[in-house]
Amino acid sequence: MKGLGLRITPKGVKSYILNYRINGRERRATLARTSEISLKIARERAGEQLVRIRAGETDPLERKREAKEAPTVGDGLRRFFDEFAPARLEMGRLSPRTVTDYRWMAGRFLEPVLSKRKIADVTRDHIEPIVSPLPRAQRNRLLALTSRLFNEFERWDWRPQHSNPCYGIEKSREEARDRVLSPSELAALAEALNQHEEQHPASVAAIRVTALTGLRIGRSWASNGKTSISRRGD
Repeated sequence: MKGLGLRITPKGVKSYILNYRINGRERRATLARTSEISLKIARERAGEQLVRIRAGETDPLERKREAKEAPTVGDGLRRFFDEFAPARLEMGRLSPRTVTDYRWMAGRFLEPVLSKRKIADVTRDHIEPIVSPLPRAQRNRLLALTSRLFNEFERWDWRPQHSNPCYGIEKSREEARDRVLSPSELAALAEALNQHEEQHPASVAAIRVTALTGLRIGRSWASNGKTSISRRGD
């Protein structure tokens, strides 16, 4: 095999190497140590690399450098929360509470397992063990966040398009929750609100509106610093 050689360091470490030329410049790439692969496999790898070089593909040393410098999931999370999330907050496309929830889920479930893994290397087999043990609702929220993250990673050209590792992972079926206060609970609530109305009139009014209309209380800060009520669903 032309270009295939053996390198022996002063300490006696032996490695298979491949000498080749790119644009007239001589290059040398390490294939593997002799303890890791046989001579037969070394010849096969050398042949594959030479075919790719002659086909005009990236220099093997350049591919190795790119793979080493490829962004990790930790890099992606930092860019998501340092650049993407603030921009979406400014446009009104994300709420502060959503970002807080995203940070908690990412720090609790994704960072400990995937932080150092290359984004391009993450597969469905890495995601499923993270989401599978979780309660249904939490599983679905984490799956939605992870899918959104990898959609952004694709948009940033950090992994191939349409390769989201969350594709094919089914969401859990969530049971609908419909809770209506009983007459005795309504009476107890009304009594408690009456007791605190003088001290906290705005909060009491908000709770009364919520109880009567079915609105869910969410905190959104207006320019005057007051808390408002937003409708999140029927």
